[in-house]
Amino acid sequence: MNGGNLLVVLLEGGSEARLREAVARRGDAARRVHVVAPAHVSALQWLATDEDEARAEADTRALAAEWTLAGDAEVEGEGGDADAVQAVEDALRSFPADEILVVAGPGEDGGLEESLRAFGVPVTRLGGSLPVRRRDRAREQARRIAYGRSRATPFVLFAGVNLTLLVLAVLISLVVVLVVWLR
Repeated sequence: MNGGNLLVVLLEGGSEARLREAVARRGDAARRVHVVAPAHVSALQWLATDEDEARAEADTRALAAEWTLAGDAEVEGEGGDADAVQAVEDALRSFPADEILVVAGPGEDGGLEESLRAFGVPVTRLGGSLPVRRRDRAREQARRIAYGRSRATPFVLFAGVNLTLLVLAVLISLVVVLVVWLR
């Protein structure tokens, strides 16, 4: 790292203690650190457009990381978008990073690192890189639809609501037919 600007992506399950060790190992090479903690929004929160609690938790994780790194570098932090790649893109608009450091729990795969490399900044994962899991196209498409990242999201929502109403109408009709038949 030559410029001293380190962008830390603190995913849920990432360890602040290991982060401090990683920044301390860099010494003066990490003079400025910007921590971004993507919000973890559940599908129900997304559907209800109730992301406030998730964003507050992300802000809290970023603040905890700031406090952890306060003695080692000039540090600032923020909660970010639920999509980690979008959160990094937003952070890069105001912070010229020379390196991106991903801090994640053991359950994450290497797909995020692969996506972040598109920004042209070296990406390092705390604890080493993980292999990219084989992609399941149907699952990936379902995830994009659920998080509103697909053009099909409005159509799927519209079709889903109408299908639910149709099933409900059929069930009510069956109950009415059953009641009339039993009289």
